[in-house]
Amino acid sequence: MLLPLMLLAPPAIQALQAPAATQALNQVQEQLEAIPEAFIAGKAGSMRTLVAKAQAGWKQALPELQKAMPEPERLAMEMQLKAMGRMKPREMAVGALGISSTLSRFQPHSRQQDLLNADRTAMLAWCTVDAKSWQQLPALAEAFRPLLEQDNGRHPQAVQATRESLKDFQASQQMRQPAAAKKILKKLLQLVDDFEKP
Repeated sequence: MLLPLMLLAPPAIQALQAPAATQALNQVQEQLEAIPEAFIAGKAGSMRTLVAKAQAGWKQALPELQKAMPEPERLAMEMQLKAMGRMKPREMAVGALGISSTLSRFQPHSRQQDLLNADRTAMLAWCTVDAKSWQQLPALAEAFRPLLEQDNGRHPQAVQATRESLKDFQASQQMRQPAAAKKILKKLLQLVDDFEKP
């Protein structure tokens, strides 16, 4: 499975954003996130509708997006988003994750961004395992590290369960066990939700 080049792009300098731009970016992120979530949940039939919704959301947010990021990156994302309607379900999911990753480069670093990155990385890992592309797995443990290191005792059960799940995933990766790996990745996605709680 070929991953979008955007996933390999270096971090950009993040500019200070007006609240309207931040809100627009967050809204587009939520719409993009729904696409791989549907694929992982076995709801591929709803994905074209979700892509169309993300495309409409992008157009609505365009005035703010134009202020928040350079034109070359914005146009590249628009082209990929437009092309997603013709893709197969897994390609749609990976494409949405690639656009989401690039968008994050233009959002201020925050705990919310750490949560989104962990969530996005686990979903990308699920798609990668689904494609049996074990050599292209993203750095899962690295994505979860900020949640573990900065939790400060707020979610001790989630921290312990995440550490155990990451070890289990490594074992399933070494044994090339897709069913077990996918189950662990779904658990990690649930754990991200636990870390979001106060």
